[in-house]
Amino acid sequence: MEKLKNREKSSGPENPADSFIFKIGLADVIRLTMFGTLISVSRFVFQMPIGVPGHTSVYWMGLLMLGKGLIPRFGAGTIMGIVSGILAIVFGLGKEGPLMAFKCLIPGMLLDILALIFFNKLESIWVGIIIGALISWSKLLTSIALGIILDIPMVFLAMGFGYATLLHVVFGAAGGVLAAVLIKRLKPRLSASWQN
Repeated sequence: MEKLKNREKSSGPENPADSFIFKIGLADVIRLTMFGTLISVSRFVFQMPIGVPGHTSVYWMGLLMLGKGLIPRFGAGTIMGIVSGILAIVFGLGKEGPLMAFKCLIPGMLLDILALIFFNKLESIWVGIIIGALISWSKLLTSIALGIILDIPMVFLAMGFGYATLLHVVFGAAGGVLAAVLIKRLKPRLSASWQN
């Protein structure tokens, strides 16, 4: 009888390892932190001064969607957004200062909502295209809003809002396609080893 009570205690929702944050286990939060770190590090390492707005969305949105696809829990995108936002501030990746975190957080939060709408079918190419394009566009809108609030000149808008939007959508969709392909290949291999 006592063994049964102990077993119920260890598997209950009160166990911090089972429900650490957003009802996501500690192991998955650590994995999501890894993806959030990869997003910021990739932006730091692969920053190319090519003058094309939105080119970072290929790997930024790709990694964000990959993490969400491999750990399909509500709040996964938000956790990755928080981690990448904090690290972006630490690395000094934007002119926005501490508000740079919003530029990372908004796409992550939107990803959580869109994944629910599309029933977490992130391994689908079409879903990857749609979600990748939308979360990349949300990053652009957040950048514009922060630029207006902080009175920062936005060079990419000199080319035109339509042009910047088109590039963000195209690069975000490309990142979504890459994520969908990787999710489809990796999820069956990792699901057994990543089960709590």
